[in-house]
Amino acid sequence: MLRWSILGVLALVFLVTGFVLMTYHDLPGATAREPVGERQDLDAGGAHIVTFHLGDGPEIVMFASAGREASDFNELAGTLAAVGYSVTLFEAPGINGATASAAEPSLDDLADDAGRYLATREAPVVVLGHAFGNRLARAVAARHPERVRGVILLAAGGLIPIEPEAALALRNSFDPKLTRAEREAAVRYGFFAEGNPVPDHWMRGWHAATGQMQGAATRATDSATWWDGGGKPMLVIAGLQDTIAPPADTIDLLEAAYPDQVTAVRIDGAGHALLPELPERVSGTVIAWLAGL
Repeated sequence: MLRWSILGVLALVFLVTGFVLMTYHDLPGATAREPVGERQDLDAGGAHIVTFHLGDGPEIVMFASAGREASDFNELAGTLAAVGYSVTLFEAPGINGATASAAEPSLDDLADDAGRYLATREAPVVVLGHAFGNRLARAVAARHPERVRGVILLAAGGLIPIEPEAALALRNSFDPKLTRAEREAAVRYGFFAEGNPVPDHWMRGWHAATGQMQGAATRATDSATWWDGGGKPMLVIAGLQDTIAPPADTIDLLEAAYPDQVTAVRIDGAGHALLPELPERVSGTVIAWLAGL
């Protein structure tokens, strides 16, 4: 009788544990997926820098969207590595053990943390940023121009305030109190063009504390100091159905302001996410531009 009682308790423990794990896995702050490449950790200037590396050749350093994980670049990184580039996925503070050098960093502080990593490289790199990461990529290029040879921007907002409905969708993507269906609707509206599927890993990987820190960092820094990306050659890619960073507020402004510096590519059928929506179009555009850099 005791034996069956113990077995019953164990079964209940496994059932409860499985339910808890399943429930956590479905929360927005759960890990989306593992980044590709080999992890490297660097302590420099008070920051703990976490990067993931794959491939050999000219280096491209990638910065993800607000509160998002470096693994958002997995497919693009794999494609670029396969055609002869070295790719570095740069993890944001608060994710995978990475920390910033300042408790409440400005965008300049985050750029200087990235610059500490770039100081370990033998040659200048191309920086690539998606959404919030586009701000950081430009700030890195502006503050450390000797270490950057080109800038690639995906969904390049940062100057015009986000339209209210899109801003609400962005906030709701992080909200663990909402049902999965409500969050999926928010992610779809804010990040995906109509008809494009939302991958399962985009239902996770929403790190609210990191996103809040990055938002505060942006507000603490004058956009005029980083907007032109240090004058470096710039590839700007925009989804025509982007609700968070619509073309009129982003790529159109950059192309008009810096016609000799910017290569502008507009992609129909893509929203703010871009990377999981039309991956071959994005990677093909990046590869073609890099070949001419």
